[in-house]
Amino acid sequence: MAAPNQPNPISIQRGDYNWTPLAPLLMSLGRFLSIPLQYYIINKHPLSSSLDTPLPPLHFTLFLAMTVTLATKQTIWLFTYCFERITIPFAISAILVTALYESISALIFSVTPSNPLWHPYFLYIGFIIHLLAALAELACELPRAKFKRDPRNKGKLYTNGLFGIVRHPNLAANLVYGTAYGFAGGGPVYAIFTGGFYWGNLTGNAIPEKERYLGEKYGGLWERYTGVVGWKMIPGIY
Repeated sequence: MAAPNQPNPISIQRGDYNWTPLAPLLMSLGRFLSIPLQYYIINKHPLSSSLDTPLPPLHFTLFLAMTVTLATKQTIWLFTYCFERITIPFAISAILVTALYESISALIFSVTPSNPLWHPYFLYIGFIIHLLAALAELACELPRAKFKRDPRNKGKLYTNGLFGIVRHPNLAANLVYGTAYGFAGGGPVYAIFTGGFYWGNLTGNAIPEKERYLGEKYGGLWERYTGVVGWKMIPGIY
């Protein structure tokens, strides 16, 4: 447990801009290891090999492509617009949690040929939504990163684009692609689980922590912004 007034070592070190490459590199490599892990689970575990109807190659490719998309997007985040320090414990924690989550997802996807609540159209639709949501997150983050790099904007709050509609549009994109991932790989029932997992983490952890930090950093500027942009992630809901 972190000492009082000390940042949690398994969270992003808010306000600490002494960025070093070791932890981001470890985290990126660990994320890409999920791809061969999923490949092995889908092709080698007993449930998969016992199925009478094998997965079509296209389905297998699209499912793994979603994992590649997220690992690539996270690597872009780590080396392009994550300005604050990432710790080794945070990187290891992220690798382990994500590997467990994606292993369960691979196991569920591997039995979709016998899942009465799944249809190939779910995979196609979910894949497209997943890709668009990942691109939407980048479309939110990259202009903001450019804004923050400009010394003239020091101490200013970025409120352009989708940040003028909700306070955390990038995290809304997280919720969408997490739900789409479950819909593609397991159908609507599993989508409720994956969407709920993302929703719980975002509303119970990521957003409250980020809002507290931004309030402390920007003070009255943040108060005025929250007065204008009242919704945190989804207009009319949260």
